[in-house]
Amino acid sequence: MSNVSLRQLEYLIAAADTGSVTAAAARVYLSQSAVSTALADLEEALGVQIFIRHPRGLSLTNVGQQVLTDARRLVSGMEDLRNSARESSESLSGKLVVGCYSTLAPILLPRIIADFTKNHPGVDLSFIEGSHTQMEEQLRNGSLDLAILYDYDYDFGKGGPSKDLAINVVVSTPPYVILPERHELASREALSLKELAPLPLILFDLPPGGDYFLSFFTEENLTPNIRYRTTSFEMVRALVARGLGYSILSQRTNINMSYEGLGFVTRPLTGALPGLNVGAMHLHGVRLTRRAVAFIDQCRTSVGIRT
Repeated sequence: MSNVSLRQLEYLIAAADTGSVTAAAARVYLSQSAVSTALADLEEALGVQIFIRHPRGLSLTNVGQQVLTDARRLVSGMEDLRNSARESSESLSGKLVVGCYSTLAPILLPRIIADFTKNHPGVDLSFIEGSHTQMEEQLRNGSLDLAILYDYDYDFGKGGPSKDLAINVVVSTPPYVILPERHELASREALSLKELAPLPLILFDLPPGGDYFLSFFTEENLTPNIRYRTTSFEMVRALVARGLGYSILSQRTNINMSYEGLGFVTRPLTGALPGLNVGAMHLHGVRLTRRAVAFIDQCRTSVGIRT
């Protein structure tokens, strides 16, 4: 390992991210030949083949995927060391990459980002949106420092929560019913699953959300009448506003109207249904940077639990 340099690891990351030596060279401001030589030297020093070279560029081997994950952590650790050395107690600096579940992002992230960048202007904050699975994978491969996700801490018969991930809860969101404005049950103050089950359901089915909502019916030995499934939060609202069924959601907005300008109403569910915690997830056992801790604190201050 004495022959492996931090620069080589940075070139490795650039090549993996861009998929070619030419693009990697442009990113790190070096010649193509210099980057190609550095990658070859790295493979020789490690004694493994990291990349498969083909006419269209590069792809990682299986062992290369693991090398990339370790390289990201080493480079990130060195960056943390540099930042720690120059940071004062009043300021933070360096990169912070945050992932967010796609339906949570437009509801929670804008306020958090605005507040965080105002309070910590020296931090280079960026974010990525996607599914729970995508966010968890990117946490594991080192692409993300944190991910804002739901804490699905129940089984659904699929193996239970991931043991390698830890979560810092920032807010809790109870489930609620969404109905067309002129629905026969819209005048009710609260609704039960028993009276909803026979009615057409628009299921928000972005994993693992669908399993979460269906678990309510399973717990009460009810069978929902699923009319449509969609992975789009706004499509759920649009179909309900059109009078095509009801739905159950967790996140709320300040606007009870679809993109078409049609309204809907929301009502609480009766019974002791489990709410969903939302939190900042990270790899279990990994020491969080000061930037990451500050971001979690900002989440709690901006949208959630006050500490």
